[in-house]
Amino acid sequence: MEPTPDPSGQGPRHDLAFVHFPDHFEVWFGDRIALDRPDLVDECAEWLEDQFGAVNLGQIDHQTLLADGSLTEDLRSGITGWWEARIPDLAVGPDGQP
Repeated sequence: MEPTPDPSGQGPRHDLAFVHFPDHFEVWFGDRIALDRPDLVDECAEWLEDQFGAVNLGQIDHQTLLADGSLTEDLRSGITGWWEARIPDLAVGPDGQP
């Protein structure tokens, strides 16, 4: 599973953004997280597997997490809350759909 390319070519403008597809979802991280706190991206991946049983969780780099399955509201809220507890003034982008 390859991450969806950013159509603007500028990368994510928010700290955290979600893109969902019929069979999988992606969590995108802006530079403040991906470059400054890659350790937290790794921790989040482990947390997703433990707490939500994320299936086929993958990561190309620290800017995108990929997982099979549906992005439910509970899952989205859980991920957002996890990050809000760790990153001050977290900027969450709108959900994207290709």
